[in-house]
Amino acid sequence: MNSSVRDQFEGHFFLTIPQVCKLYNFSPKTLKRREKDGAIPIPPRIEIGKNRFRYRTDQTFKCLEKISKGAV
Repeated sequence: MNSSVRDQFEGHFFLTIPQVCKLYNFSPKTLKRREKDGAIPIPPRIEIGKNRFRYRTDQTFKCLEKISKGAV
């Protein structure tokens, strides 16, 4: 991933589940499994409303940097 990927989300405080799935290249089901098993760093989901969950953009990119060893 290069800086243009990060630039796409400039100004977004939260990312939706489909956006995070796209960044990780996971299906929503796989994302949820990885959250539970802790196999890779995934940021915590934040409930922003009744049954509405998001991920903080900064935490998401920090986790992706850990996986890619700083290449995000």
